[in-house]
Amino acid sequence: MVIVHLSDLHFGRLASGAVVEDLLAEVRRQRPDLVVVSGDLTQRARPRQFRAARAFLEALPAPTLVVPGNHDVYPWWRPLSRLVRPLARYRRYITTDLRPSFVNDAVAVLGLNTAHGATVKGGRLSAEDLAYLQTFFATVPPSAMRMLVIHHHLVQLQAVGPHDVARGARQALEAVARAGVECILCGHLHVAHVEPVVVQPDGHRVVIVSAGTATSSRGRGPHRNRNFYNVLCIEADAVQVEERCYEPARRAFIDFRRHRFEREKLPDKCWRA
Repeated sequence: MVIVHLSDLHFGRLASGAVVEDLLAEVRRQRPDLVVVSGDLTQRARPRQFRAARAFLEALPAPTLVVPGNHDVYPWWRPLSRLVRPLARYRRYITTDLRPSFVNDAVAVLGLNTAHGATVKGGRLSAEDLAYLQTFFATVPPSAMRMLVIHHHLVQLQAVGPHDVARGARQALEAVARAGVECILCGHLHVAHVEPVVVQPDGHRVVIVSAGTATSSRGRGPHRNRNFYNVLCIEADAVQVEERCYEPARRAFIDFRRHRFEREKLPDKCWRA
């Protein structure tokens, strides 16, 4: 099974029109079973940016699973709307489903919203969402690889440098471990990075798959002015993650790095690189 993972589209701050066109062509060539978009579809949550993002989503191969990011809530100069109905435009133009999911015998993928008006740049997972996470994964096929899709990060990745994590991350990681989540697909940092991380004292590990910005000019750190997306190949006992990087001169995405993680046949569902 093939999953394409995009993040941080930021319509309204695109690197170029060519990267959007070339990314669509590239994703179609991958013939994915699922396309995941982990937030920040827009730059300033403006209607025209949402309309452009919607057109992009409709051009992707179906099915798609999408969650919002902090840039998809009303901006700071609309403080009342940001606090009272932060995702009103996202709901209008993209989807009203803030807990999207995809399940088959190979994978169980759940998307949750971490973008809330009161958290400004950062994010959080609500107690209700954490309870739903437990309920959802309790009903999926035992053999399915369990994946969570969120915009913000729940752990510090030392290799990326200092960055914010979502509020209540400790409680969220406890819920992730109890539910047996094996992969977290996220974005937000605009730096492409893949790393297995121990998230609980009992040794439970989760592969963090952080996508760089797919189409914007807002790459950071070592990936400044660069665009990335991920391809995940799911096997019965392993997952392979390929990071692909855009080369504007060639108008093509090329193989940047590859990672392979085998599932340990242990109750704590650890990973072995």
